[in-house]
Amino acid sequence: MGKIKNFFHNKSIKISFTIYMLICIFSALLLSLFFSNLCQFGQSLIYKKYINKLEISNYEYKTQINFRQTEEERINGTLYYNTTDITSYFTPFEDFIDNIFSFFIWAVYPICFILCIVITSILFYKKQLQIPFEILDKAADNISKNNLDFTIVYKNQNELGRLCLSFEKMRATLQENHIEMWRQIEERKRLNAAFAHDLRTPLTVLKGQSEMLIKYTPQMSTQKVLSTAKMMQRHIVRLEAYVNTMNDLQRLEDIEINKASINIDEIIKQMRSIGLSICQDKKFIFRDCISKEAQQIIVDFSIIIRVYENLLSNAIRFAKETIFVTVKIKNDNLYLIVSDDGNGFTNTELSNATKPFYKSVYEKDNSHFGMGLNICKILCEKHGGSLILKNNNGATITAIFKQSNTLI
Repeated sequence: MGKIKNFFHNKSIKISFTIYMLICIFSALLLSLFFSNLCQFGQSLIYKKYINKLEISNYEYKTQINFRQTEEERINGTLYYNTTDITSYFTPFEDFIDNIFSFFIWAVYPICFILCIVITSILFYKKQLQIPFEILDKAADNISKNNLDFTIVYKNQNELGRLCLSFEKMRATLQENHIEMWRQIEERKRLNAAFAHDLRTPLTVLKGQSEMLIKYTPQMSTQKVLSTAKMMQRHIVRLEAYVNTMNDLQRLEDIEINKASINIDEIIKQMRSIGLSICQDKKFIFRDCISKEAQQIIVDFSIIIRVYENLLSNAIRFAKETIFVTVKIKNDNLYLIVSDDGNGFTNTELSNATKPFYKSVYEKDNSHFGMGLNICKILCEKHGGSLILKNNNGATITAIFKQSNTLI
């Protein structure tokens, strides 16, 4: 039985249906012949009963009834039979049974064929169609209810198996999109909460200073008014920068990745030049670990440079003396590793540093809003990669960018 199941496991629906129909036709023929012969055998039992009595040859008893009756004989009620017609000796019951057998000798053929077709159709549906239909129906119902936490499993590799596999890929994609959507919603909530929290301080200061000016301006000296106005201006500039940062972050969600073929030597050259210009006050060490055999890479170079500049700016603030940059290609991914010899990340920072508006405990410059690593993380993920934070004699940040095999 297991061998039969394995035989149909990888067969297409068309081939399986053809095999089922051939088996159906063969079975119908066998059954028809069997029952037809059985009916003939039943007839022969009745005929033999009278053949033995009348000693009539097998040929003679098969002749048709031959009535010989004149009008006078019919009136007198006299009826003559041809003695070669053996059926004239049958009892009414035997005659009825003989007629039934005669009918079924030929009727069994359409009856058996119809019966076999019905049984084959039922078996074909139950063995080949019922299970995948039930799986797909249940999957469609779950998807319509937005319930994506299930798996579609159907092992046959026929057309319905491939359809189930396509449904599973669609379900997995929908689930990923659903998770990503909720992640973005939660991220947006945290972003709005952080934005509201950080806005509160400068707004409170501005409100207090404006109330003081309104109330005490006649009694205040010109120098005091000027000092208060400058303080208010600084907070307004900070608020303006804050709002611009938020706008930039909002636009990152809609940014499109445009990958193009770039010469690797050109990438290395520009990264080295940018690093030397940005890290003027620090020692800058650049390591090129890309194989000389690699000539081109398909990436969005503008995204890579933007992440690179952000990581360098972040490293400059925390490095004591030296900044290390390593570039390599591994498993079709471009790795950009930026390290410094600073204090590194605390355990809390390793978990939270990529969140919006998060500031390090070592951060002393209030002009930064704690958005650099969050922007880098978003851009890396947009490019199909990720951002990894760890400590290695200081902070080490690895930006991974997935390259394409073909142009987009």
